[in-house]
Amino acid sequence: MDEEKFQQLAIDLANKSIGKVSPRPPVGAVIVKDGKVVGQGRTKISPGDHAEAEAITEASNKANGATIYCTLEPHNFFSKDEACTKKIIDSGIVKVSCPTIDINPKVNGNGFEELRNAGIEIENNWNDYQKKQCEELYESYNFKILNNRPLISIKLAMTLDGKIATKNNDSKWITNEKSRLKGHELRGISDAIITGINTIISDDPKMNSRGIKIYDGNPKYRVILDNDGKLNKNHQIYKDKNLGKIVWFTGKSVDRSQLPDHIMHIKSSKIKIEINDVIKELDILGCNSILIEAGGTLAGSFFDKRLVDKVYAFISPSIFGGKKAPNAIEGEGIDKIKERINLKISSIEQLDEDILIIGRTH
Repeated sequence: MDEEKFQQLAIDLANKSIGKVSPRPPVGAVIVKDGKVVGQGRTKISPGDHAEAEAITEASNKANGATIYCTLEPHNFFSKDEACTKKIIDSGIVKVSCPTIDINPKVNGNGFEELRNAGIEIENNWNDYQKKQCEELYESYNFKILNNRPLISIKLAMTLDGKIATKNNDSKWITNEKSRLKGHELRGISDAIITGINTIISDDPKMNSRGIKIYDGNPKYRVILDNDGKLNKNHQIYKDKNLGKIVWFTGKSVDRSQLPDHIMHIKSSKIKIEINDVIKELDILGCNSILIEAGGTLAGSFFDKRLVDKVYAFISPSIFGGKKAPNAIEGEGIDKIKERINLKISSIEQLDEDILIIGRTH
């Protein structure tokens, strides 16, 4: 059905903006006239165009009498440019097909209302599959509006007995190729990845999304927590600026001059880094979504502070055993069973032999 084809095209366009445009939401827009696409757009990095504006510019006078399919309610207030609702009205578009209200208090239904008052038809009857995709597109954007901080997810790749390496710290590879590609997808849809300096020292990771073209260059920020300033020119992320921006958090005693341009040094006001301060700084940088990829100590500290909102647990059907083999989640842990963190499971997926469990903590 053509309607669904145009709706899906808008979703696909929005996905190309994920991990690149925050704090803006990723939006896709498609303008259709006489059954043909005459304009399309997606959110650009501020102060670039919004999706609707880009699509209208491409369509030009062909927008008159057309329908626009967009993934999020058009905004109705002046930001970097005039409101998208005004652009839609002025273009002569006669119908807006969109399933999602923008819960930003400045919008929150007012965009649709302005369009209706101008005589434009509003259609929001998209199918369940496409609505679910739109919900996923705006999960972190909505979370930040409602909770005043980014959505924090954690990726765990472990054996059936919860190990992330052997007792000799051999860790490559626990999970299979499908799981690792899915992990790159999670990096691709995140604004920032956080890890600890011990992971940098042991694995020398690139910390970027690879193997999925639309996420090339993501995430926007690669974040290193390094109390004692051990990051150095021997690490890939230090010497290769093409891997993207690095946000390097250290304790207050660390001083380093002549850092590469792609590394931002944020020194704590305290002896050791405070996780809540890290989240505040990433919020200021505009992050809507943060992914934790770290060893058990750092992962455990996020759980100890009840700062994990979503869990992606990749489980290999294998056993390592051993008291000295590191666990996926360490930290202080809990004293009583009633203090445990329970997950509300949203999906369980089999990736060849591996299993991926996705759940929210609240």
